[in-house]
Amino acid sequence: MNEVESAVLMLAGVTLALLAIVFAIWWSRRPRTAPAAPRVPREPREIRLPKLSRKTAPEYEEVEISPSRLARISRKAPLEIPAEAEYEISPEPVAVAEPVEVALEPVISGVEDEAHRIEKADIEEVTLRLIPQIPPRDAISTNSWLGGRPHLPAGMEWPRIDDQPADFLAQISCADLPQDLWGGLGPRDGALAFFIHRRKHALRVLHLRDTGMPVAPPFTLNDPEGWFGPHGGLASGDLASFAVRAFPEWPVDLVAVRAGDADPRSEGDPDEPGAALHDRGYDIADPAFHPFDWGSMTAMVALLEQRLDRLMTEAPPEADTDNPDEMEQCAALNREARARAEEIIAIVRDGAGRADFSAGDATAVMAGLHAIRWVKVIRSAAPETGAEQVETITLPLTTHRADANLWVHDYQTILFDRAKHAWCANPDNLSAPARALFEPWWRTLAEREMAAMGHEPFRHVPDYDEERDAVLLELPTSGLMSRIFGDRDNLVVTIDKANLAIGDFSKLRVQVSS
Repeated sequence: MNEVESAVLMLAGVTLALLAIVFAIWWSRRPRTAPAAPRVPREPREIRLPKLSRKTAPEYEEVEISPSRLARISRKAPLEIPAEAEYEISPEPVAVAEPVEVALEPVISGVEDEAHRIEKADIEEVTLRLIPQIPPRDAISTNSWLGGRPHLPAGMEWPRIDDQPADFLAQISCADLPQDLWGGLGPRDGALAFFIHRRKHALRVLHLRDTGMPVAPPFTLNDPEGWFGPHGGLASGDLASFAVRAFPEWPVDLVAVRAGDADPRSEGDPDEPGAALHDRGYDIADPAFHPFDWGSMTAMVALLEQRLDRLMTEAPPEADTDNPDEMEQCAALNREARARAEEIIAIVRDGAGRADFSAGDATAVMAGLHAIRWVKVIRSAAPETGAEQVETITLPLTTHRADANLWVHDYQTILFDRAKHAWCANPDNLSAPARALFEPWWRTLAEREMAAMGHEPFRHVPDYDEERDAVLLELPTSGLMSRIFGDRDNLVVTIDKANLAIGDFSKLRVQVSS
């Protein structure tokens, strides 16, 4: 029991005690009907009454006088009191409500002040970070995750918003939430499942008391106006057909961050790791970049076939060059490169699906592509004179340079996307060199695209009141999770603390931070 609950119980106890005191006073002063035994009258004596003011009527205190005493005062025989059964006593009601409320006001105020003091001083503020597991642990210990499939009770229909099937975003185990998250409000049993409208900023949160088996979405993420946004711009353009159109199912750890704790979240640029790789160059003949299944292999050769059209296979007119012979040699080398590449593409397509995929097949294909040379003509301006410079460079078909980007970097983008989905399903789907390349990269992205709960929004949110609202969930745009909100913004879901206290998730505010 926390301090706030103890203060409330103390208030209830004080209230009951005061009510008991008032009742005891009323009971002791109620009119009594039982007559006292008559006594022998004494000799009358002179009674002197005090002089009373005529200006104001005196206020008498109600007292009980026995019949014998009344007889002595009035010099008359005592009245005979009829039996109780012959009449009913209707004593005047004692008004206790207002005096009790007045008496309790300072007590209530004191307890409330104490509760607020305890809430501010003794309850430690805590926020939560949702940190992707890299590498993931076993499925039995996975209680919270982003993307993928929700675990719904048996027989439950897929949640809908505005009569349309909603996109699943996350499922969080309430039992793993810190007790002091949201000031102790909200459920601590079952799970919270988050679903979003496929196009609008409308969210539905389900508090699942019992969870069942994973349920696959009833559709693919093919809405161009939806929230699907994989790393590297695969959602649009000529690379869109290569994207895995799903939110990867990524297990997360719920890590509490209190005052003085190091925050695992980083403010770094999520594009930086990929940009650094693009600028420094690399060769996909390295085993870390090899295809890992037939899907990634056929996607690679399909992309290569598209990009072969960008090779300069015809020399430019003599009027456009100072050295036509050199340009013709370059074009001839590129024609040969294209022919040899098309042979390898045909071999891959012929073998795809006929036998189980093997790492040895991938190594052979990449070695064959690496042996092919192509020529890139680079035109630039001399830094000193501004005159045009012409440079020809010859590269293996598997090598990427920032100034000679033919197809390799696009292939790496496709491989990144397919690898994360395969790895989330089973990390052993990737080779050791591939995991050594991607896992640190993904860990860096996870730090920079980290979701959170129970905190002040990371960016400005127009309709947010710290006293009124609790942040139920904040999801940033994430290439790792294949989601995008607005112009690479954050989705912020808030709820009134009063509604959170009673577990009412029907009234949410869903905004995109700026």
